[in-house]
Amino acid sequence: MLKYISYLFSYRFFNRFNILISKLASISISRDFNSAATIPKLQYPFRIEGFQNISIGKNFAAGKNLRLQAISKYGGEIFSPSIIIGDNVTINPNCQIVAINNVTIGNDVLIASYVFISDHVHGELDYSDLNIKPSDRKLCSKGPVIISDGVWIGQGVSILANIRIGKNVIIGANSVVTKDIPDNAIAVGIPAKIIKYTE
Repeated sequence: MLKYISYLFSYRFFNRFNILISKLASISISRDFNSAATIPKLQYPFRIEGFQNISIGKNFAAGKNLRLQAISKYGGEIFSPSIIIGDNVTINPNCQIVAINNVTIGNDVLIASYVFISDHVHGELDYSDLNIKPSDRKLCSKGPVIISDGVWIGQGVSILANIRIGKNVIIGANSVVTKDIPDNAIAVGIPAKIIKYTE
């Protein structure tokens, strides 16, 4: 009896329980997405908003605390968001992808932990509403975020609106992407700057 009780409180039990919950949650929500080529592998807990505006390709896997948010209404305004994720995309824990316009992620993309991707900001693009508290400012998008095939995004990266990241790009850890990055580039820093090309 004592052996059974100790197993219930062991890391092994909680790990297996978490895996089971994650599988059940992934199966149950896969039908809610606009498109899901296969059942996504989502590690519980996760938060997903706007299923009908999110498309996911084959072999998608995400670590715990994923936030996928396609926001169609905020502060009385209506948006037409889309989040499109290609095949063979892996997102590590504690990442947020949020759209009021469009975020597209290509095939074979690897995203490290604590990555933030957003196509909008809280507030007017000309900063004319700084006297309003951030949560009360309207959401504004300068344009979509497009991440091409074969991109590797390092830990703690932030990718802001109106950005296109080319094929086979590497974004170094803790970088902030504020401008387009061409194919085959390695970019690092705040703001991210190209330091090398892989081809």
